[in-house]
Amino acid sequence: MRLTQRNCCRANAEVQQPGYDRGRLSRGMLHLGLGAFHRAHQALYTEAAIRAGDHRWGIVGVSLREPRTPRTLAAQDFLYSVTECEGAAATTRIVGAVVQAWYAPHALEEVLGAMADPGVAVVTSTVTEKGYCQHPSSADLDADHPDIRHDLAHPDTPRSTLGVLAAGLRRRPAGAPLSIVCCDNMAANGDTLRRLLAQYAALTDPALARRVRDDVAFPNTMVDRIVPAATPASRRDAQRRLGLRDEAAIVCEAFTQWVIEDRFAGPRPAWEAGGALLTGDVRPFQAMKLQLLNGTHSAIAYAGQLCGLQTVAEAMGDPLVGAFARGVMADLRATVQAPPGYDVAAYSEALLQRLRNAALDHRTAQIAADGTQKVPVRWLPALRASAGTERPWLERALAAWLHCLRSGRSDSGHALAFDDPGAPALAACLRDAHSDADAVRQALAHAPVFGSEPWPAPLADRLARHLAVLRAGGAAALLSS
Repeated sequence: MRLTQRNCCRANAEVQQPGYDRGRLSRGMLHLGLGAFHRAHQALYTEAAIRAGDHRWGIVGVSLREPRTPRTLAAQDFLYSVTECEGAAATTRIVGAVVQAWYAPHALEEVLGAMADPGVAVVTSTVTEKGYCQHPSSADLDADHPDIRHDLAHPDTPRSTLGVLAAGLRRRPAGAPLSIVCCDNMAANGDTLRRLLAQYAALTDPALARRVRDDVAFPNTMVDRIVPAATPASRRDAQRRLGLRDEAAIVCEAFTQWVIEDRFAGPRPAWEAGGALLTGDVRPFQAMKLQLLNGTHSAIAYAGQLCGLQTVAEAMGDPLVGAFARGVMADLRATVQAPPGYDVAAYSEALLQRLRNAALDHRTAQIAADGTQKVPVRWLPALRASAGTERPWLERALAAWLHCLRSGRSDSGHALAFDDPGAPALAACLRDAHSDADAVRQALAHAPVFGSEPWPAPLADRLARHLAVLRAGGAAALLSS
């Protein structure tokens, strides 16, 4: 029996039900990027606000790239389950906050109509770093991105995140306050989205660009929760716990955190009811999490892929990769500016423990995707800030990534295929090189990833030595050297 509004009462007794009348929900929030992370994170904080009695915040979820999730949710009356696992302990709940789900290419008028609706006061987004069409080295709008070129030529039928936001704003009444809350892993994500959207709008509509800059709120945020992609095994486990078949089931860790800059143009859900922290300055939290968790995650992903380790927990259980992850985190911690009074050492130990959670099937290949977007924000700022100081483990991580791109194979010879549109150009630079030193030189000169500012020669020399070790002995030789 499948999870639906009619059948949810048949769920196992220990499963938490929404606990409110979903028929009373009105749409007040639109979300772009209807993936598992949003449904296991922002949607749960919104669910808590609804459970506290505010029924204005039903979520309209929008998928920009794939139709499966909206179709699956529609077949379940937009209900889904979240199972939070910590070791052997697990709790399951049914989430009712989503009231509609659309695949934007098939329902663009509905999506833009929802953005124009004054009752929708908040737009949130989780479209990944690459979803904002930002040039990695300049941090400005990539006006040559194919989606941006399309949307500038066809502004009423956009397909990019920025194009959809701009088209919806054009239709929205001028006096209707709107807050756009970016929840992706970018430094100063709200400020960044404002700048990119204003740059996009300025290319065709200066009045809209002024409105973006002056009238719309873009609070910065930091989000944290490990949410692996669903697998047949995770869905079977969720069905066993739920007692119903749920094709949209999510299994994630128990830990969750959301820090939000208290800067809104109008009403918002009381996300504090779910434990969100509203603050005047998100930046220290953001930098700490982006480097220590996401930066270490990426290092584990590339080392794990080279070693044939398919999950993060499996990689953390490997003596060499586990020690490497701890070393990378220590290198990153040396440059991070933590919030005042925050115990960064304790935070780091807690992160390492979370990464060992064997209940999560978090695939290293999933984390390894989009490295050309992630590495510039997760690793390179720490290397720049080191001012010539050697960061031995972080430098090994960078070499491992370059080796993955250059060789395209794990140490056992299996092909590596990461979803990263920016990778082929950098991989070509590496493969065309005549030596390890030349490969490093060409890579560091690849401005879309490494920027235009020169890198120190001693760093380049160390990276070349690491590449030579990788080529001769693989990841094991590098991580034990």
